[in-house]
Amino acid sequence: MIADPEAWVKHVEALYRAGDAEAVSALYAPAARTRFGSRYLTPEEVHAHPAEWFASLDEYELTRTFRAATGNIVVSETTASYIKREDGRRYREFGVDIYWLDDDGLIVHKHTSEVVEPYETSTPTDFDCPEP
Repeated sequence: MIADPEAWVKHVEALYRAGDAEAVSALYAPAARTRFGSRYLTPEEVHAHPAEWFASLDEYELTRTFRAATGNIVVSETTASYIKREDGRRYREFGVDIYWLDDDGLIVHKHTSEVVEPYETSTPTDFDCPEP
């Protein structure tokens, strides 16, 4: 069981804000798997994803908020804003992550449910998303 799940989520947030792909990859156990909607990543893809993600974005801003924990399961909510380099457009994102952690606090499995939409076409909502 993780001693302070709220502090763990703040640590994850800090690594993402810093764009530290190596440290984000190190959050995952060697055999970790993740699911993004219908996409299921292998351990190799899980560890490669942070570097690919950060390299694909500009002006990445996010807030990750602790929402719940029980045993070795932690739930956080994420709001983000970024520009995708591939098209130069700003996007906003809202998502929920469910993390299954091992006894060392490493992620062994993660489910992500998220909504990503172009900023200029998105409908204002009541969640806190960083403005461009």
